[in-house]
Amino acid sequence: MITIENSKFKAGIAERGAELQSLVNKADNYEYVWTGDKTFWNRHAPILFPSIGKSNQDQYRLGAKTYPMSQHGFARDYDFDVSDKSDSAVTFTQHQNAETLKKFPFEYTLAVTYMLTDDGLSVHYTVTNDDTKSMPFALGFHPAFNVGLKADGSFDDYDLTVEPLNSPLQRFGIGPVPFRNGDVEDIPGAEGNRLPLTHDLLDGGLVILANSEIAKATLASPHHDHSITLDISDFPYLTIWSPEHKKAPFIAVEPFDGLPDQAGEPTDWYTKLGNTTLSAGANKQLALKVELH
Repeated sequence: MITIENSKFKAGIAERGAELQSLVNKADNYEYVWTGDKTFWNRHAPILFPSIGKSNQDQYRLGAKTYPMSQHGFARDYDFDVSDKSDSAVTFTQHQNAETLKKFPFEYTLAVTYMLTDDGLSVHYTVTNDDTKSMPFALGFHPAFNVGLKADGSFDDYDLTVEPLNSPLQRFGIGPVPFRNGDVEDIPGAEGNRLPLTHDLLDGGLVILANSEIAKATLASPHHDHSITLDISDFPYLTIWSPEHKKAPFIAVEPFDGLPDQAGEPTDWYTKLGNTTLSAGANKQLALKVELH
């Protein structure tokens, strides 16, 4: 575990998957990140690469050739190297290995930097295609945040508020879970740019917002002292998830640069909706901010 710290916050990041596992407000020792209790979900905030979601038949295609791919890719399952570190920031890097090349036949570098600031945490990603051929991929951040529950175990006091919003709040249709069904639909219960959160809503599977203009999202409750705002300007999609039918005491608020498969046959990643394709030697940089209140 690598620890970074400044005067206001402290964070712990595991080398396995470069996964954020703890983010604490030092003023009152409040932990924002889900504990990883396996009763509900044994992860904290994994990085999703080179795919997001579950692939049809656990496979995908590159042209005519088919490859295996596990849910959310494989970056979260391998160790990253620490390439740079200071008191309040750390950079991790991961490259292809013999196992990844069997399922993702590309040489790549995935670098992620976590940096604590006066108002929270900044995260920067760089994906580099080190190969001689074009490389398609998706990248997502899957942080789960603790929510302060009422005595009855509900988190219905929490809202997700997004900005800006230029059209009614909509989501990609899901079915069967966790695949997209190809539809875009209004979200029941949405009130302008505010989405009241309920277990009933999330028991239907992940909610992927289809409003690509969203730049910020705030998770807050009027009955809790702490809130979280994500600046996701670089990410076209935002997903909300909590384990179906478990009434888990956390909410995942996930910026996506890419989408899960639409249900059906294995998808060609070169033409998949939401994917990025990098030419040989090119890179893509993405950044987000987690403002902590």
